Amino acid sequence: MIALVLLLQAQPAPPPECRVPSPECRVAELRALGRSERGSAVSRVAPFLKDPSPAIRAEAAWALAQIAKDSAASDLVAALLQAEADGTALGARRPTGAELARALGRVPGRNAARSAKTAALFDRWLTEAATPANLVEIVRGAESFGRVNGRQAPFGPVALGRLEKFVSYTSSTAPESAARVRRAAVATLIRVGRRSVETLGRALGDPDAEVRRLGVLWAATPPEFADRRDLITGALADPDPMIRLEALRTYGRYFQAADCGPVLRSTKDQSAHVALEALDLLGNACPDSVGPADLLWRIVDSLAGSPQGRIETLAGWHRGARALVALAKIAPTRAATVLTRLGADRAWQVRAYAARAAAIIGDPDRLLSFAADREDNVREAAIGGLLKVRGHATDSVIRAQLSRTDYQLVLTAAQLLEGTPDKPRAVKALLASLRRITAEQRENSRDPRMAILERLAELGDGSVSEALEPYLSDFDPAIAARTAGTLAQWGVVKPAAPRPLAAGAPDPAVPPGTSLRVVLSPGSGGGFFEIDLRPDLAPVTVARVVALARQGYYDLLTWHRIVPNFVIQGGSPNANEFFGDARFLADEVGAVSHERGTLGISTRGRNTGDAQLFVNLVDNLRLDFDYTVFGRVTTGMAVVDGIIEGDVIERIEVIDPSGPRRVR
Repeated sequence: MIALVLLLQAQPAPPPECRVPSPECRVAELRALGRSERGSAVSRVAPFLKDPSPAIRAEAAWALAQIAKDSAASDLVAALLQAEADGTALGARRPTGAELARALGRVPGRNAARSAKTAALFDRWLTEAATPANLVEIVRGAESFGRVNGRQAPFGPVALGRLEKFVSYTSSTAPESAARVRRAAVATLIRVGRRSVETLGRALGDPDAEVRRLGVLWAATPPEFADRRDLITGALADPDPMIRLEALRTYGRYFQAADCGPVLRSTKDQSAHVALEALDLLGNACPDSVGPADLLWRIVDSLAGSPQGRIETLAGWHRGARALVALAKIAPTRAATVLTRLGADRAWQVRAYAARAAAIIGDPDRLLSFAADREDNVREAAIGGLLKVRGHATDSVIRAQLSRTDYQLVLTAAQLLEGTPDKPRAVKALLASLRRITAEQRENSRDPRMAILERLAELGDGSVSEALEPYLSDFDPAIAARTAGTLAQWGVVKPAAPRPLAAGAPDPAVPPGTSLRVVLSPGSGGGFFEIDLRPDLAPVTVARVVALARQGYYDLLTWHRIVPNFVIQGGSPNANEFFGDARFLADEVGAVSHERGTLGISTRGRNTGDAQLFVNLVDNLRLDFDYTVFGRVTTGMAVVDGIIEGDVIERIEVIDPSGPRRVR
């Protein structure tokens, strides 16, 4: 601790990269040091906790919490932050409780004493908070602390009492901040298992839809209480589909086995998301399976040979496709009679759902047909079921997928070849796929190539060492390191020596005030929504997205991943998670929360964004400090809420603040 205090007492100096010691430069440098998540950066960040600028002190606190993801630095950083919070080192000039709460709340409590000290700080901060804005940060910090430590989070009676009080917090001068406080307070109480019927009732009756949604989740948490079913059933009639959806999910989990009536009624809900969720739930147990099966059959049978509509028409492929999968679970014989017809459907999404139904039914002939489909997403949906039904007897079909161009399909095929008895043919196909994909020189090919290397490590031996050695100098350091590890297990010890691709020209910087207009195709319901970009928070991300939009990259791509009450995701040329822009984007995480309406970049690990966009449909605080926030929907959130799987982005327009409304 003496060394820690000496470190804190050191005079702050501009980081070496800051040639001109402006506050903006220092903030940017501290943010970069935090994003490095390396314990070695602590000594450079810590002195700035006493900087005269509040903005710099706050950024230093957040950077240290980000560094705490490095387990080797976690204890040091936690102790440092707590020393700051006590004021033992810096006295009055220290980050405020609001800044430290967001930081310290994210650091795991690795021992009881440290957790107790952190909890005591929240007792003080929750009591002393003076403004709604500060209170938002403090309660969100408490939510993080509860999320990281769960029911073991040792909040004292003062903190818990304040959190319960904040479930009803209001402010005439800052109503939106007050709503954020109530949301975070309910989320925190859920995390730590604290609930009373009185506070739950206040949450379920809140004017803010997000608070009511959290109230439904709260009602579903243990311990059970007598009125739970009535409260959930009542929420099924809420005017906001967000709450109806959450209530339906909860009802299906706890009460559907006794009474399917509310689920059946919800299949006619005006919200597409609620109606589709109800169809999915009908694939689960009901006291009377005949009624649900008949309803599902009518919807499946109405699915036209080439559907064009959306949820508003009974022939829309979404209802029929989802009903088919549910029907396959409860009446497989009836579902099997339509697989041939739906296997020829014009919409590939229908064929993909039919492949999933065939896997549930266990129809090998239909699965073999789907595994030869012209659309790789259909093939990917089929081959897992094929392995389940036929085992390794159809490994030749799975090996054939390794020659396809879609990364998700190749990755899945490589995974499914685990344990194949025909090792020589599998190894040959895997090596050919690895050579082909590597030659494309795409950074976002990491996932399928890692899956191939993992399978080669299992199925290969020293005889393929020579074929793998070139990958020691791969352009991707992760691939080079994985190759070195595989060779070492075969007794070939050679170091990885990656040769990164030459850096391309940086995307042009985007001026403040630039926005985007995302226009949906008429066949996807039409409409648009607008996004205010934040180049101050994520300059590299904003520059890449704007550059791609100007090039027409996003034109006619789909929203392929729809998770109601979580996110929508789109921007993949192959309409799946694993294929996007070739170059990786560096994460630009920061203190701005993933609130409803904010936009982020999908990743599969640190610094692996490939320009696929997601929009937060609710406050997703658990994504904070892990995913980039680069903008916020300002107009058309109702359009965002209505987007369903496969909806098409007609175009993304770039709106220049100083020029014409539309620039491409």
